[in-house]
Amino acid sequence: MKKYLALYNVFVRSVLAGVMIGFGCIVYLMCPNRIVGAFLFSFGLLTIVCRGLSLYTGKVGYCRTFGALDLAVTLAGNFVGTFLTARLFALTRHTCDIASVVEPKLADDPLGFFLLSAACGAMMFLAVDSYRKSNAWLFVILPVVIFILSGFEHSIANMFYLSYAGPWTLDALRISAIAVAGNAVGSWLIDAANFTLPRGGAAEGR
Repeated sequence: MKKYLALYNVFVRSVLAGVMIGFGCIVYLMCPNRIVGAFLFSFGLLTIVCRGLSLYTGKVGYCRTFGALDLAVTLAGNFVGTFLTARLFALTRHTCDIASVVEPKLADDPLGFFLLSAACGAMMFLAVDSYRKSNAWLFVILPVVIFILSGFEHSIANMFYLSYAGPWTLDALRISAIAVAGNAVGSWLIDAANFTLPRGGAAEGR
């Protein structure tokens, strides 16, 4: 029972995290200046790390700590949060050229899209891990601004954009799966702890 309650709590925090990313996407889409929009987008991740919400791209680098089930629940909750935010935003008077955001993603080749996703995963891990170790907000803001202005692919932000663009298609599912995998690989590769030996290991004894 405790296990299911814990997963329910993860799901709730994940939905709220998806909503926060959705808010970040909205302000980015509505802002006429890309640099300012990228800076304001970081509000989403700042809120997530400060309030202890659950974001897939912030947790997947710690997969050995959280486990596959926790990450799956987090991903599902993030989708629900971004989907609801996108569809509710679509009911408002505001409009934006979402096609110019989504179409290049759908047309990208799988390898290039994967590499951009891996780069985003690295930035997100650095943002969360650096904040955990320093408690400095700047380490959250800068990686977010970098990944947006560099055109890296954030799997959860893309869930918002694709949901706002309209009904999901097979191509939307395809690039989402690639982004989820790429974010995970990038998060894992950027963490030196995955490659260094523990103290007293074989390398140290040579």
